[in-house]
Amino acid sequence: MAFDMYHGSEKACIETHEESLFVSVNENPNYPCLDWLLAELYNSPRIPPEKSNIIVHELIALREEVLGTELSYVTITIDRIMPFFSKAYILKAEIKCVSD
Repeated sequence: MAFDMYHGSEKACIETHEESLFVSVNENPNYPCLDWLLAELYNSPRIPPEKSNIIVHELIALREEVLGTELSYVTITIDRIMPFFSKAYILKAEIKCVSD
């Protein structure tokens, strides 16, 4: 399943093969917004700017957690989507999501 995200003219996605990003997130109290996003993947959620900012900080923490582990490859996905969430927060833009 691809998970597409939009705000303004910006677009980002989490491809099916990148969903392992959520392995460390599932029901982990350190990542409540990323866990929420995982739970909502199939519901095409809308992400308010404030939540985007929290997601950026959770992605930073997750990146540090997975570095040097068997999940370190997810840093490529994190590095790609983090600026998208950051820009949404800076622009005060709601992110609209579409799931396949």
